[in-house]
Amino acid sequence: MSSWILQHFLNPTLFWPGMMLLTVPIIIHLINRMRYRRVRFAAMEFLLTSQRRSRRRILIEQLLLLLMRVAIVFLVVALIARLIMNPDQLSLFQGARSHHVLVIDDSASMQEQVDSGTAFDVALETVRRIAAEGARRPGTQMLSLVRMSQPEAVVSGFSERIVDQSLLVELSERLSTMVCTHQFTDPAIAVEAVHRRLIEERSTVRTVHVLSDFRRANWIDNKAAIAGVQALESAKIGVNLVRCVNEAHDNLGIEELGGEVEVAAAGVPVMLSATVKNYGTRAAQNVTASIFIDGNRLPRSIDFQTIPPGQSVKQRFDVIFDTAQPHTVKLLLEPDVLEVDNERYLAVDVPVENPVLIVDGSPGAEQASYVADALAADRSVTGFAPDIRSVEELRRTPIDNYDLIYLINVPELAPDAVAALEKYVQGGGGLIWYMGDSVRPLFYNEKLFPKEVGLFPLRLGAAPKAVELATTGRPLETMNVTRDPLFQMFALKGVPILDQVFINVFYPAATDTEQTPAMDPDARILSRLGNEPLMLEHTLGAGRIFTCLTSAGPLVNPEGVNWSNWANGPAGFSFVVFQLDLAKRMIRTDRAFPHLAAGAPIELEFSQTHYLPELEILSPNEHITRLQAAHESDEENATDVRAVFKDTDQPGIYGVTLTGVDQKTNRRLYAVNVPAIEGALQIADDTTLLRELGDQTTVQIQPAGTFEWIRSESPGAEIRWVLLISLAILCILEQLLAARLSHQSAA
Repeated sequence: MSSWILQHFLNPTLFWPGMMLLTVPIIIHLINRMRYRRVRFAAMEFLLTSQRRSRRRILIEQLLLLLMRVAIVFLVVALIARLIMNPDQLSLFQGARSHHVLVIDDSASMQEQVDSGTAFDVALETVRRIAAEGARRPGTQMLSLVRMSQPEAVVSGFSERIVDQSLLVELSERLSTMVCTHQFTDPAIAVEAVHRRLIEERSTVRTVHVLSDFRRANWIDNKAAIAGVQALESAKIGVNLVRCVNEAHDNLGIEELGGEVEVAAAGVPVMLSATVKNYGTRAAQNVTASIFIDGNRLPRSIDFQTIPPGQSVKQRFDVIFDTAQPHTVKLLLEPDVLEVDNERYLAVDVPVENPVLIVDGSPGAEQASYVADALAADRSVTGFAPDIRSVEELRRTPIDNYDLIYLINVPELAPDAVAALEKYVQGGGGLIWYMGDSVRPLFYNEKLFPKEVGLFPLRLGAAPKAVELATTGRPLETMNVTRDPLFQMFALKGVPILDQVFINVFYPAATDTEQTPAMDPDARILSRLGNEPLMLEHTLGAGRIFTCLTSAGPLVNPEGVNWSNWANGPAGFSFVVFQLDLAKRMIRTDRAFPHLAAGAPIELEFSQTHYLPELEILSPNEHITRLQAAHESDEENATDVRAVFKDTDQPGIYGVTLTGVDQKTNRRLYAVNVPAIEGALQIADDTTLLRELGDQTTVQIQPAGTFEWIRSESPGAEIRWVLLISLAILCILEQLLAARLSHQSAA
């Protein structure tokens, strides 16, 4: 009952005193009905007889008069307490005590330029106007302010605050310093958090105002957001969707900036790539982007030419980093309606060269020399630094110092070497296998193939298999390749490279058995020799493993047949290209500088045996933050420490400096970028939103830039005039009926 009163009266505190006044006419009526001592005399007998005949009529007239007087009192109470027949008129700071939760979308897309600034500015102005309207009736409303980027925490100082003039002043000051983030926000999470906050609150009218640009990607494609709004409706919580943008605008955004940064080396050209997407409905003409290296603009730009609507264009370009140190790359588009997605950053760790370990089990490491020559015939051109070792030396070699490992014609490995390789690959390292006449299949099948090890993708046959040759000496079975990028050179028209590559001897896969399959089901076959697998790729932990079931270089079997002519035959140049592409693909990536989305924390874990716990973080705005790393565990002898830096909303390059126990510094760079999805500015129109919400929805959708829906007129004006007219009519009728029932004679 109290909730009904709150929803139907502007002054609910006057309701119950008014109800008590309704008893006054009844009390007066009962007093007038009190009996006095009767005195009978002859002249009254006639009158009493007449009264008995008209008693029922008189009683009805008296009750009617009583009801009129009670109704008059009720109308007076309704006017004073300000009765509202439609509670919807009280939804916006105009009536009964209500709790208004304002959810502000502060995602990066809200920085879209509109007529009056940005969409975020429109949202802030809407908040001010709502609060100002509530302050006109101080003490009757509550307000809570929530940002979508922090849905679980109400904006400090604005949780269930009573709306009055002091709140309005404080809110205006806070909004003047509030800035939009560069992050992606999920409205479903924000709506769910608000629902949990309001679900137990039932003593007031509850209304949620969502101020957003309502992009299709966030509201139509995100079914959880629609379900969250429907859950609010089911809980009898009003929902008001307030647009900050009325129509979608064409926009270009950089989707991706990357490339072969793992193989970067000082003075060596590095191939980078950039992808730009046209989110608009019209083709974008003459699209160009500027390149900045370490903050200095290059004299050239990237030409994307024409980008069709809704499509992306990728362009490759090469850059040279002159020095071996961390470097930064920035790509910048021309300004448009959303500028935050027109720039993208990349951090590149440039060493002097990239070390590659090649372990060869062949006598004199003959096959390894072919791979080494392919990778680094000129180190200043490729950036690779091959290091050839024997199988025996592998156990004494710190393999973590290498970015890539080749194992060529290796007969078998010691258990500790196998364990070290497994740890290396699981940590992100790359491993490449080549077979040969020294390989012992039993060792590979029992020690490397089992699932608990996973260093080899299949079980080998008992012995190498020679391909049947034609009378011309050419093998009858040729190498068949997939459309993998590794083999793109074989797709060149007019250049029959594949016809000149002869694979004569290889190791076949063993036959499947009921107990043990012949191949790892997760392994991917990249090429075949006839129907037999020849080249495979699979993953182990964070690393990748490539396996070729023939030799890396020329190797003659006892019958005098060369295993392969690829490295030294007519197509030898393609072997060099293949090895360079393969090394770029398999080189470990875990040591490259990471890239994060805006708002994602920078997390660092390191050992105090190598670095001091104090570290410095340099933000893109040149602000320096000093952090103290803490132990992850409570163990006394624990040496690993962890530090987390959360203030990463600003896109750009963040520099982290660690100081070693030897006082040498180690600098790491983190590239922080606006999520590419924020560039999709297509909005969900009212019809689509309402259709998704269902036919029975009561959600209100307000247009952007208009504030008429924030009521400034007094609600209930129509019923107030009805009450006044009804009161006047009842007063007249009451006087006429009272005069009729009185005993006074007419003049």
